[in-house]
Amino acid sequence: MPDQYIPVITAVAGENAVIPCNFTTPLEDDGASLILWYRLDTPNPIYTLDIRSGPVSQGRHFPITEMEERIYFNVSVHPPTLVFSSVTPEDAGDYKCRVDLRRSRTLILQSRLKIIVPPHEPIIMDEYGQRLRGVIGKYDEGSTLTFICDADGGDPHPSVTWWRGDTLLDDDYNVTTKGFVRNKLTLNEIRRSDLLAQYSCIASNTNLTEAKKESIQLDMNRKILFPQYLCGLKFL
Repeated sequence: MPDQYIPVITAVAGENAVIPCNFTTPLEDDGASLILWYRLDTPNPIYTLDIRSGPVSQGRHFPITEMEERIYFNVSVHPPTLVFSSVTPEDAGDYKCRVDLRRSRTLILQSRLKIIVPPHEPIIMDEYGQRLRGVIGKYDEGSTLTFICDADGGDPHPSVTWWRGDTLLDDDYNVTTKGFVRNKLTLNEIRRSDLLAQYSCIASNTNLTEAKKESIQLDMNRKILFPQYLCGLKFL
């Protein structure tokens, strides 16, 4: 089957995945006798439903031993679905369900399971590699600051972005030689309005889970402004 015709099912590592056997009519209508699930890189079925001796609801379920605690073929819904609990990256792959019918030809229905691994919590550092958290500083008003955010893990690689409150500041990130995704933020000439402003680094590679976030707030030394009439005066 050409790749463009294979439906893709996406699940997050550690959560459940549901792969439909996209049979167009209820199983009883066409007299299904056997349904077998295969992973395409293995020769033997990973799950067998035997309904030769009665209705679907009374069928006999036979998952393979090494997966019997993690998979179940739910025939109480339409289309019926193969349910994986706590999927891992190793579960990703191409699957097919084979439906043997009494009065029609056998059906082969294929799906691709894609597993997303969320990234770890991002880490914020200064330009010297010192980790930063919470309220940081004090920095002098007018200073230029550089902050680095690294996100480790994740498949696919996450996007790593910098925000000030709800405003996106920087979405230019790169993958380092060590495999971290990095975004470097430079704040030029910080102002009084930056006092205790929240700067956040957000790492995300899916909208199926909440993004990972780390934040800092800037504490600062504000410049003392002298009244104009004091300019030029000498003090003893």
